[in-house]
Amino acid sequence: MHTKIRSESGARFMPQGKVAHRILRERAERLAKPRISDTVSEEATTYIRFQLGEKNEFYGIPYTCAKEVLQHVTPTPIPYAPSFIAGVINRRGVLLAVLDLKKFFFNVTTEYNANAYIIIVTAHGMTVGVLADYVSGSDTFEPTLLDMPLQTEGGIKPEYVIGLHQGMTAILNIEALMGDPQILRRSA
Repeated sequence: MHTKIRSESGARFMPQGKVAHRILRERAERLAKPRISDTVSEEATTYIRFQLGEKNEFYGIPYTCAKEVLQHVTPTPIPYAPSFIAGVINRRGVLLAVLDLKKFFFNVTTEYNANAYIIIVTAHGMTVGVLADYVSGSDTFEPTLLDMPLQTEGGIKPEYVIGLHQGMTAILNIEALMGDPQILRRSA
């Protein structure tokens, strides 16, 4: 048995009266205001978030240093290069050294796969690639709200980390990293 559904105007279901209209107007005004997490101050910095190795280890490179992200590019190894140089890539006719931060920071041997990412960064007048296992997006931080990096033995030197964003993402100081004498000697 089919029942016939009448087409009724939606206005009939709207709250009626001055009090209801005042409440609806207040709700609309409140919803129209940006949430605190949606507002970005002039001092906020956007960064690329990526992973090295462990699934819960996140790192960030500020957009001011990052130029582009490449995927499915395998570095060509260089004989007699330092272990933290994964190799070189040809980017628009220019050979770029690719740094393996896992090897540089932690002295961990890595296997390269075709799904690896290379983040192109520029600092100290040099452009190099940084090998990443996975790029997981971007986010924004305010430098004054970063947590201090934890000092670890045999890990990342504190001068290479600007701070921790939300206690999870180590924001890298690319200027300090690229200014390291080991990298300056090898990548120039």
